[in-house]
Amino acid sequence: MVDAVTADPGDPRALADWAAALGVSPRTLTRAFRAETGLSLGGWQAAVRAQRAVLLLAAGERVDEVAEAVGYASASAFGAAFRRQTGRAPSAFQPSGGSGAVPIARVDVPIA
Repeated sequence: MVDAVTADPGDPRALADWAAALGVSPRTLTRAFRAETGLSLGGWQAAVRAQRAVLLLAAGERVDEVAEAVGYASASAFGAAFRRQTGRAPSAFQPSGGSGAVPIARVDVPIA
């Protein structure tokens, strides 16, 4: 599960989908995931998505393209989630005015 989400942060599978695929109950998966990472599955996914988004934004990708790539249905939903994770708007991570200077945010994600 960790490998799949890390490889594709836009993976749409939810907790129930992962639990069914792994043959465990959602409650068992929730407890095991929190024990291993210290985060809920949703919290961890949001952090992984934010990390990937920073890379894509810094590479010059448009916000709406990044939102879709990391699994959000809209740029506004992505923007709100991104601000919760990083404390900054997605545009803060895009190259500006040709200066090439892009602020880097640290978003720590415990990997199981």
